Amino acid sequence: MKDALEERVLEQALQWIVTLQSGTSGAADQYACQQWRNEHPQHELAWQRLVGLTREMRASTQALPAPSARQLLRARSTPSRRTVLKGFAGLSIASALGLSVRERVLLPELFSDYHTATGERRRVLLANTGELQLDTRTAIDVHGTDLTLSLGRLLLATGANGAMAIRTDNGWVRPWALSRLIISQGLPRQPGTQVQILSGNASVEPLHGVGFHLLAGQQVGFDSRQNGQPSSVPSTAEAWTQGLLIAERMPLAEVLEQLDRYRRGVLRCDPSVAGLQVSGSFSLDHPEASLDLLTQVLPVRVQRVFGYLATVVPA
Repeated sequence: MKDALEERVLEQALQWIVTLQSGTSGAADQYACQQWRNEHPQHELAWQRLVGLTREMRASTQALPAPSARQLLRARSTPSRRTVLKGFAGLSIASALGLSVRERVLLPELFSDYHTATGERRRVLLANTGELQLDTRTAIDVHGTDLTLSLGRLLLATGANGAMAIRTDNGWVRPWALSRLIISQGLPRQPGTQVQILSGNASVEPLHGVGFHLLAGQQVGFDSRQNGQPSSVPSTAEAWTQGLLIAERMPLAEVLEQLDRYRRGVLRCDPSVAGLQVSGSFSLDHPEASLDLLTQVLPVRVQRVFGYLATVVPA
């Protein structure tokens, strides 16, 4: 098992990589980066791991037989490359735990049938089976009438046929015809898979557990072996489809975790203000404006570095 790296050190390494790849850095930046790498062995270790991941990504892309797949990384814009870099902190932690970078992140984000970038939402029409709306950082694969949700969140409206199933890491969700439901996996503070039935019905089958049935207005979280207790779907469940985050006495740290999914870069919260209660409506399409709005309603301010790293601290 690889040595664990502190999140703070990984974020610093990310910041240096983004700075040096921005196209505007000079000799002073390169010298300062080298000084940072020399300061501590963990700095150099973090640098080497992230650089190694970028090399693996390029090598994996070149190994693909389809020319279109090889062109995908070459065609990505600078902001998109920074979006990919944002996930490297998690990648390095996953790598330290022995997880496969290519299996966990590279394939879902880059080579799924449909995927969304940071801040992007997308509608997908499924032939004769229904319609999808994909949230930011979502990846799915389509296999006939079945879907695989690798990460993220989607809203599914099934057609009159209704003969389809959605696979996640934790099991299967089988909606009935003419149903609307939200399925999510890997969202902040959400272990396992969550299913929210807006209308219609669905069956849920954990990989190694007992299946159960959900009715309209019910939601539940489940993992591969068991499910939680069903509860009522909140009235704000669909707000993200309109680009909104509705907070009702939500801890500031949780609000920032939600905004972070829609913002390019790294967004952090000082522990001293993490528990502040937030109520209001915030734009997911304009996360920087939402951060500024928070400074108007709470005793906080935002420290920004290069427009990439943002930390919410006491005012």
